[in-house]
This record gives sequence, structure tokens and C-alpha cells, in this order.
Amino acid sequence: MVNIKILSESRALIAPLTTAADADASKILDQAIEEAARVDGDRVLDQFEADALRSAAESIVPAGQPITAAAAGQIRSALALRINELKAQRTQSTEVTFTSEGAALDKFRGKIVGSIEETLRRANGRPVDVNVMIFAFTDKVLGDKLLELAKNNPNCTIRLLTDWTQLATSTGCQPPRLAKLAAEQGLTNLVIKFKKDNPYVWSDSKGRPNYVHTATKGLNHHKGFVALIDGRPEKMTFGSFNWSVGATGNYENLMLLDRADVENRRIMDGYQKEFEGFWNNDEVALTHNQAKREKDRLYREMYAAHNKPYSPSTIGPDEADPVYQASDRNAAFDINSLSDHDAQQLGLVVSKTLAKKIQSELRNYGRFDCWTELLARVPDLAKAPTWAREKLMANLEYGDGGLSINSASVDELRRLGLSKKQSEALVAFRASHGAFESLEELDAVAGFGQKTIDRLRETLNDDQGLGTYSASVPGQQATTGWASEHHGTFKIPSAGAGVDPAGTLVPGNRTSLTDVERDMAAPVTDLLRRAKPGDTYRMAMYGISASSPEYAALKEALNRGVKARIVLYKSYNEGAIADLKRLKAQGLDVEVRIISSRVMHEKFGQVGDDVFNGSANWSSSSITKHTEDRFLFRNMPELADRFVEEFARLWEKGKPA
Repeated sequence: MVNIKILSESRALIAPLTTAADADASKILDQAIEEAARVDGDRVLDQFEADALRSAAESIVPAGQPITAAAAGQIRSALALRINELKAQRTQSTEVTFTSEGAALDKFRGKIVGSIEETLRRANGRPVDVNVMIFAFTDKVLGDKLLELAKNNPNCTIRLLTDWTQLATSTGCQPPRLAKLAAEQGLTNLVIKFKKDNPYVWSDSKGRPNYVHTATKGLNHHKGFVALIDGRPEKMTFGSFNWSVGATGNYENLMLLDRADVENRRIMDGYQKEFEGFWNNDEVALTHNQAKREKDRLYREMYAAHNKPYSPSTIGPDEADPVYQASDRNAAFDINSLSDHDAQQLGLVVSKTLAKKIQSELRNYGRFDCWTELLARVPDLAKAPTWAREKLMANLEYGDGGLSINSASVDELRRLGLSKKQSEALVAFRASHGAFESLEELDAVAGFGQKTIDRLRETLNDDQGLGTYSASVPGQQATTGWASEHHGTFKIPSAGAGVDPAGTLVPGNRTSLTDVERDMAAPVTDLLRRAKPGDTYRMAMYGISASSPEYAALKEALNRGVKARIVLYKSYNEGAIADLKRLKAQGLDVEVRIISSRVMHEKFGQVGDDVFNGSANWSSSSITKHTEDRFLFRNMPELADRFVEEFARLWEKGKPA
């Protein structure tokens, strides 16, 4: 067995199997033991896994009977089925749900409410913040649930920042109803704000202002929330799904992130910063009464301009609107993380020697699954002072573990066991060649060979998560988000990938990088420039404009020999559909299918193991006018496969353009 640790109680459980097996069977059972040991994401056979192995064996060979090679093969097959069941039961740190999979209404409500309830359970009475940015919210069941959560959990503050369209009281919009009920019931922990807008045009036929979608000065088009415990993000949802019953009849997606994955933490922290920047911007984020007063002012001016009498509304005083800024007071830390923060927290509780033993065990055999396993694998922990063990038990988290070569710092890489020279070389290579596309590319970095890569494969990964945003105060130049942290530039390949010589580890186009604005087009352009001739780019998009920067990147990729398969919603896309047909007529490998029987509202793209998803369509206004988000997930094959499956379902439903 390769680099596997068998705990003492586990060894006793499987002893009858190993003694009953002949030489050939032992080799097969060794493979089965190794596979069982990896169920929890580590390389340790614990009691639970050993029991699963023993149960699989007893279902094939009665206890005490000899095990042949044929029987061992059957045991391994039976165990494989059980392992798949166990893995399916584990909480996923990154998951996506699609309405096309059925039971959409209950499933999507369950994911949203369940994420909040799970955060409250983890908090166990500590302060919880649920910070929502949502375009449309008309689902009364969800509205009632938020109200109930605020009533029953005084430690939970729900802040909901929605679009100006949700001010309407005659179309089932939940934000004004919730604001009214919260005020009547004295719920100071349910707070509603609206993004300022002026989407009104005077209608001579109606003799009053009329809402016109194209007249908007900028929508709040986000569709998600981040939930925090003691000021630290724990859960996040986003995607194409608005909080309405009608949306469950569309083709939609909802993604959920948990902080157990280190890369998710960066995205969640960014989403929280974006919320804070938006919520605290007095120019655009208005309380309920402020929003009603602003709407009344707009109406009064329009009626006066058309010499029409106007009866102003009765509006109460403005609500208190203190600045909100999350402050991380969370004492919990991840025992499976080698990050600077988590390593520092561990060092505050245990001795330097014991911290090194824990980190060595983590490097050698992977993540710890629970306190009992931690004690079994690091026996010296039992000798630590009682106060230290109690503090660890109270504050430990058990994340997914691992470090990404696309985000790890020099210090973090050294903690993993790399030398200073290797760590600095890796970070420098990343800076000059962009994000790694695989661990194999490390072979191109000085000081790394295949043996080193194989040794690190269990503890290093190539994941990367990136969040991008847009924001615009009406009448002012658009920015790449409300948070200053999201301004600046993003490095992407200067040119698209070509056909490189056989054996080339790092594509030639990544030897030159270009600084581009960190807007929502940047990750799409990066993804398409990395696509190689012959690769297939799949996209499902509600709205697409042939004048958008993303479309320009698509055309460049097509001209290099990248294939494109695109599903579009029929409405609003006539110009882009006509242009895509022209590209196909020119001999480019692009196929388009149209969905018209049901609203196709998704906004994702995929190449290989890379996926982008979010609230934004491919339009210039998404970047220059609206408040939006788009997220890139790089080198995540299981997530990419989920989007490939969804694309196949949509492709089957579509008709050729």
C-alpha cells in the first residue's frame, strides 16, 4: 500500500481479511484498503472505513473462510459501490443545482433556506449575518421564511439589497412587504434597501409615468447572498436564479459555496466586500422610506413637467442607516489548512513542536476528519495542557485541505514542505505565465521534476476561483465593483493558444501576459484565449450582444480553430444569432441552438475543466451600467462535468438556429 496509514482499531477490524487471503488476493485487498482509506479525502483508514470494507467482504465470503483472488476482486467491486455511496453523502463544498433536473421549486427553496439554517446551526448562538443582493424577489414562501428566521433568531441579521423594480406593491414584490412587517413587528434584524434608479418615461396615453426597462439607469442584477458567523463568510449562493416562483419554470442554475474549500473563501470574502461597498454607498443604496421619497420626487417632477396634478404619498421618517462593515471575530480555524492565518492560529494554541507534528501528519497522510481521528493520528496531542485541547476542540474546523498552486504564497508552500528556492520559483513562474492549468506544468518550473510532482500530488491542487463585478452610479463612469478591492487589472494571455510542439508543457501564448481591466469580460477572454484549436467551448446565455467584448474574444477563438456550441434564448438575441450564422457561413466551427418554449435564463460557459457562471449576460450594459457578478472556476473537472451535463440537456431541448 502506498502512503496509507491504518489506525489501530481499523487494523483489528480488517485483520481477519488479511489473514484469510492468499498472496494474490492480498494484492487486490491492499488496493481495496487504499481505496477505502481515501473516502474522507485523506489517506487514513479509520474505523468507519474499515467497517465498510469488512461488511463488503462478509457479503461475499463468510467470516473465517479463505479469500481467493476472485473473491477479493468481488469484495473490491462491492466496496467500490459503497464508497460511491459514502462520497455522495459527504457535504460538497462547491455544488450547482439546475431547474432542468426537476422538483425545482422545493429544491431551490431548500438550497437557499437550508444554507441559512445550516449557518445558524454552526453558529450555535453566535452572531450571524445574511447579506443578500437580489434582482427580483416575489416568492412569498421565501419571504415568510426570512421573516420567520429573523423572528426566531435574534442573533441573525438579514440585510436585503434589491433592485428599484421591487418597490412595486402590486406585483407580489417581497422587499416592501418585508420592510413594512419588520417595522410593524419591531424587527431591527431584518433590514431592506433598494438600488436607486429612474426607469420612468411619461406615457401620454396613460397620463402618468410608466416603467420602461430600457430606461433603467442601472439594475441591481445580483442573485445571491453570503452568510457570515462572527463576521466571517461561511456559505454563499449565486447564479442565474431570481427568488420567484416563476423562475423555477425557467432554465436556471443556483450555485452554493462552503468555506470548507480554501478557494471558495476568496470568492466569499470578495462577495462580502462587494456587498459592503454597495450597502454603504448612500448615492445608490436607499432605505425603504428613502426609496419611496425618491420615487415620489421623480413622479412629482414628471407630473409638473406635463402640467398634471399630483397627489404625493404619505411617507414616514427615514430609517436609521448606520455604516455596516463585517469584522472577523471568529476564533475558529481550519486544522486542515496550511494557510498563513490558520497556521498562526494553531501556533497560538499548541507548542511549536506539536504544531509541526500536526502539519507533518497533514502533509504525509492528508486531512483530519474529526477530533477523534486527530488524537489517534497525533498521539502527542493528548499530552498537551487541558486548556489547549479544550480550546482546540471548541474552535477547530475540518476543511477540505490542500493548497492550490494558483494562489498559495511562498510561506504556505514552504509549510507544505517545499524549499524556499522551489517556493519562490513557483510563485515567480505563476506571475510571468499566468495561472497554472495543471500540476504537470510544474515540470517547467526550475527545481521541480516528475518525482517531486508525484510526491506533492496528494497535497497540492491546481484549483482557482475568481470573482469579478460591475457597478455604476447613475451618471458616473462604471467601475469593476463597489468594493475598491475589485478595482485594478487582471493578467491574461496576450494572444490565443495555438498548436504547440509535442511535449510542450506550457502553451506558448502564456509566455506573454497582458494587463486588462478587471471587469467581467476579463475571465471570459482569459478562458477563450487559453482554449486550443480543436477544443470545444460550450455556452448557455440568456442575452448576448455581438458588440460585447466577450463576443470579440469568441470570434478570435473561432478563427484559431476553437469549436463553439451555443444555446441561446430566442428573445432579444436576433442580432447575435444572425452574426453567428454569418460566422458559420464563413467556415468557422460554430453551432447555435435556440430555446423558445421556456425561458433559458442561464449565463455560463465551459472549456475543458474551466467554467464561468454568474448573473451577467454578454452585453456592454452588463459591464458599463448594471450591478452584476461573474465567477471563474479553473481546473475543476467535477464542477465542469456538471455544466457539461446541463449543456447537453439544453442542447437537446434547443432547435437549430
